[in-house]
Amino acid sequence: MEEFEMEELCDGKTLDQLFARVGPYTMLAWNDHWSDEEKFADPFFQTAVNKYGHSGWSPLGSYFVTSHDHHVLIWGSTDYLNNFGGLMCFNHHKVQQFDVSPGEKYLVTYNKPKPSDPNVSIFFASFLSFLDAKVFQLVLPINLQGLWLKIFDVKSGKGIVGVNHGGVDSPQWPVIRWAGGKDDQFFATLNKNNTIAVYETETFSPLGGNSLDLDDDVVDIAWSPTESVLAVLLKVRGQQRAKILLLQIPDKVKLVERYLPSGIVVKDCKMYWQNNGDYLAVSMDSGFKFFSIRDEGVPTDFLKLDKKILVAFAWEPSGHRFALIHKGDKATGLSVSFYSMESRGKVTELFTLHNKPANALFWSPRGNLIILAGLKACFGGKLEFVDVELKQTTSVQQHLKANHVVWDPSGRFVATAFTIPQEKFDANYSCEEDDPLERFYVWSSNGDCLYFYQCDYPLIQMEWRPYGGGIIDDDLLEKRKKYLSTTSL
Repeated sequence: MEEFEMEELCDGKTLDQLFARVGPYTMLAWNDHWSDEEKFADPFFQTAVNKYGHSGWSPLGSYFVTSHDHHVLIWGSTDYLNNFGGLMCFNHHKVQQFDVSPGEKYLVTYNKPKPSDPNVSIFFASFLSFLDAKVFQLVLPINLQGLWLKIFDVKSGKGIVGVNHGGVDSPQWPVIRWAGGKDDQFFATLNKNNTIAVYETETFSPLGGNSLDLDDDVVDIAWSPTESVLAVLLKVRGQQRAKILLLQIPDKVKLVERYLPSGIVVKDCKMYWQNNGDYLAVSMDSGFKFFSIRDEGVPTDFLKLDKKILVAFAWEPSGHRFALIHKGDKATGLSVSFYSMESRGKVTELFTLHNKPANALFWSPRGNLIILAGLKACFGGKLEFVDVELKQTTSVQQHLKANHVVWDPSGRFVATAFTIPQEKFDANYSCEEDDPLERFYVWSSNGDCLYFYQCDYPLIQMEWRPYGGGIIDDDLLEKRKKYLSTTSL
């Protein structure tokens, strides 16, 4: 696959591309007609996909990926603007899911295994040509159509690893949990015997040759988004207690180990990393445990919910704040509370907004601005745009029955839609003209409606193109940041 050549693109809209899965079609379009009468640019790329095929951008936005009956396709161009087309094909019989590693070096493809599948793991010959084959115990040849998980090298298209019904807990997707950062050096798997195996990608072998040696049962894991720090939720053996363990990989150094309050339901605990990896929050029915990762000794604090029922939680991107939607155990009204972690290891309450018809939170990538969204029919698609610093609402809008809200990477635009699960799409369906449920809207960061696009079929997916990968270099990103800092909508 050819390396990308970057052009100087810094104006307000050129990097903003929107992907929409509309019925049987996937389309990509520029977000550059919001002030024009025609309202929306014609798609610069469109292709048909099967009913159960998935589509989406790679994590850094270098590629667009689609899955089909027996293969996964990667699409892209060499200059971001022109010649968008197919770059590579990866074969996988009856593929159901795919995942691209954070640094876009590897593609994982998946087909849920059957109990009758043989238990086999192999390294493909294309990968072994770079290694000492004596290191591995291989079973070759096998029926390659029966492999339920494969790992490919993205740029060469060569298969690296194939697995048949191994020891991982296969129903949990993604099976491969990649470490944070862009080097794609480590990944982990959750095993059926409540253990973790961490692999390095130089040889695709487990660190130390086997699973991590832990005294307790693993419930869940979550990597830091920016580095190889692994948070592990553990159930203490023989007790109804849980604890959080932070491990530095590959040295397996314990950064911190903290017990959670007794009496909680361990399986209901969830871990939330802040996007820079500065903080980790662990939710439970009684409240939150917070970890300040960058401070010496990793200090912690606990936020008690005091009989409040948690509805939603969200970190401010690249900031110290977070927001909660909660309700009392008897009251029907919902409230949104804002907190700060700026004081070392301490949670400070900032303010609360009461009686808000919202059940989801969406921070702008720039921070400060947040959308309090009332998604689905019960809330009518209410969208309240709030400036957190000023503690005031900038706009209140409505998108009927909206259940999908997504900011573009610059924080200048936000798109909303009513989407349906792809398995519920009927290819013979004929939509009504101007059906408000079959359109998506694009809004400014202040909540002004810029345009809507009327679709011919129900919407299934919608995403903005990420940027920051190989197709856009650091100099361009810096220029774009300077441009955006001086402009607004």
